[in-house]
Amino acid sequence: MPFIPDDFAAPSVQHFDQFVLEVLSPKFTDQDFAAVVASPNDIRYVFGPNNAWPSPQMTLTENLADVTRHEKEFVDRKAFAYAIRSLDGERYLGCVYIKPIKSRIENDLRKSLYDAQVFFWVSSIENTGNLDQLILVNIQDWLQKAWPFKATAFPGRTINWQEWEQMEHAVIIE
Repeated sequence: MPFIPDDFAAPSVQHFDQFVLEVLSPKFTDQDFAAVVASPNDIRYVFGPNNAWPSPQMTLTENLADVTRHEKEFVDRKAFAYAIRSLDGERYLGCVYIKPIKSRIENDLRKSLYDAQVFFWVSSIENTGNLDQLILVNIQDWLQKAWPFKATAFPGRTINWQEWEQMEHAVIIE
């Protein structure tokens, strides 16, 4: 079963009132790298409590490989990563990742409840006021209205990590 239907075209650009999403690609390597190395403590646990990315020794070359991989996943329709930018395109705010629920466990409850999991991080330099909350609300609304998902999970944001991880081993009763 594909992550998204064949007839769905994931947008390459999405404008919101206070920010823009653009497909994460090598053209953002320098900006992305600067934001990542400036914000490691704010990013480190976005993908889970035991996640160690970004490494303190991360290089620009490694970052280029990451953004290139994300662009390929987008083209291949396996996952969708976006750069978050200011409306004027001058500031790089962070990244959004829309991914399938991956699990080696056949009856993982998360796979039956959610079609996708969404992660995002905001640069420490840019995260002023309630920017991360604004991004969350806008992306939730956009995914609900414009994407073919019945339900999306935001682990670590709308579901705490302990609950998310416990769902992996929950028993599905049919």
